[in-house]
Amino acid sequence: MKRLIKLSLILLIITSFGCTSDPYNCTTSPPSVTFEFVDKTSGENLFKNGTFDAKKAVTITDLNENKIIQYAYLKEDNLYRLGFNAMGWDAGTFKYAVKIEDKSIFEFQVSTEKRKSEHCSSTVITSLEIKNVEFQEDKTTGVYKILIDTQNQ
Repeated sequence: MKRLIKLSLILLIITSFGCTSDPYNCTTSPPSVTFEFVDKTSGENLFKNGTFDAKKAVTITDLNENKIIQYAYLKEDNLYRLGFNAMGWDAGTFKYAVKIEDKSIFEFQVSTEKRKSEHCSSTVITSLEIKNVEFQEDKTTGVYKILIDTQNQ
């Protein structure tokens, strides 16, 4: 019995030293884009101030596949924001149209590519083009503020 315990202990020590854990954390999420819809003049969030109804869906159409995708809002610091990551981990160019309450707001195009390092790989956004609307990118948060002229709607 003692011999079996010693042998088991020796085998455990040998196998423990032979195992190495992966020191690299290669967990990545798909690339994402965040939009906030604000009044062009006042800068107010149009969902927070009631101009748009937060209970109604924002419709995003994948123009490459003519497929409609609907998203929920992210609420952060009392600002309603739309997070978008439908590109997944695929590399390529993706085109989308955004509608709020059946009104066409803007189109955007995202280009992504796969990048590999010595130990990990990920998908990154290489370019983002927003069409048919004015916008500002907040360089600190990465949020794209979509500037909507509510006086001419």
